[in-house]
Amino acid sequence: MSNYYYLDVLLEFSKDQDRDITPAFFKSHVVKCINQVFGETAAAIPVDVLKYQPRTKEAILRVHKDQYVKVRSSLSLCGNYERTECVYRIRKASPMLLSLLEDHKVPSTVKLPELEPQPGLILPNGDINWNCPCLGGMATGPCGVEFRNAFSCFHYSTAEPKGSDCFELFKTMQNCMKQYPTLYSKDLGDDEEHMNMPEQPAPDQPLKSKGES
Repeated sequence: MSNYYYLDVLLEFSKDQDRDITPAFFKSHVVKCINQVFGETAAAIPVDVLKYQPRTKEAILRVHKDQYVKVRSSLSLCGNYERTECVYRIRKASPMLLSLLEDHKVPSTVKLPELEPQPGLILPNGDINWNCPCLGGMATGPCGVEFRNAFSCFHYSTAEPKGSDCFELFKTMQNCMKQYPTLYSKDLGDDEEHMNMPEQPAPDQPLKSKGES
């Protein structure tokens, strides 16, 4: 539920006393009416003039629900504007109020453009996408050249098993990474783990542990 109430008010003068009132003077008079009833403490009561029509002196006021009664009663008791007799008529649902409330109900028609799908690691033409976030900046770091050489070799390798002809390039990349242990500590550890893996035993042979001949 909203914390605000809306007042549709119409300021009326007698025909021989009608005058033009600007939005600023209209709001100041509303505040003055509240002060006359509730004193100077009424200055803390915020009143927003959302719409105002100078020709008809019709306005839509927005007040906090806790202050609604004070504002409404102040306008009902107010009887003069700068020594000129006047009256505030509070209406339930004028076309202007209904229009304002309807504007708040209509959802925004602004639509953001749909995001274009981002390419992955391998582009549609088969090339490597060095800008892919999945590489984590490896292709542009201090060992970017060595990384790209090794990764390209593996990607385009036709050897069996795949990448077995890229050992020297991966070794060069690993040596480069050792010069930047803070930056490549995790990646370097992963590479060394793979490069030190024991050979897979034949189906009929047990796996030998390190130190065994």
